[in-house]
Amino acid sequence: MEKHIIAESILKAVKSEVLEFIDEESKIPSAIEYEQRVMDIALKFASELIQQSRGDLPKSRNDKKKL
Repeated sequence: MEKHIIAESILKAVKSEVLEFIDEESKIPSAIEYEQRVMDIALKFASELIQQSRGDLPKSRNDKKKL
């Protein structure tokens, strides 16, 4: 059951980002800025997915070896 709670939390965070993007996409003046906003959403999704499923990201690459 915990998996469903984690998934819902991740999807809720991503859904709010996507809805905000959809509201503002017609106001984005350039293709470069549009692509940057899409990439920002993708990075936030990936970060949220990792944090919710594995915990906070380590500050150092070597810290992950201690997990």
